Amino acid sequence: MLDGFLALTLCYMLVLIASAAVDAANARTELRVLTNEAEALYQAFGRYNERNHGYPSTHTGSRFDAATLDPLRKRGYYRGSLTSHLLNNRVDAYDSPDDSGPNREFWIEMSLRSDPSVRVLVARSDDAPMGGGTWREGVFVLRDGVLEQR
Repeated sequence: MLDGFLALTLCYMLVLIASAAVDAANARTELRVLTNEAEALYQAFGRYNERNHGYPSTHTGSRFDAATLDPLRKRGYYRGSLTSHLLNNRVDAYDSPDDSGPNREFWIEMSLRSDPSVRVLVARSDDAPMGGGTWREGVFVLRDGVLEQR
């Protein structure tokens, strides 16, 4: 009887360990896909800026929509699936600060759907909250309190 209980307990523990390993692998894969999409989004912002002489506004004109990624998507600058990898299918926050002039900077912060403690920053700005006041250009991942460029 005791041997059966020990065997069952051991099997249960192995299933838990395997499940955690699969979850971690899935989160790593989703993060890799998200950072690739975030890089495409960063490039889309660059193309938008070249054509429109500024980034999408936070408050006026062609305002950035956190759920649809318009005007980037609507105008054909971005065609990816970034939002499908995000918590609540939308970016957490966006701003186009005007300390360098109207719409001369931008930043986006977002949370990974499978692990919301992992955050991604796409920026060309020194005003992103996750950026800590340092000028950031590109795609960054915040995990365990450490911000790393991708």
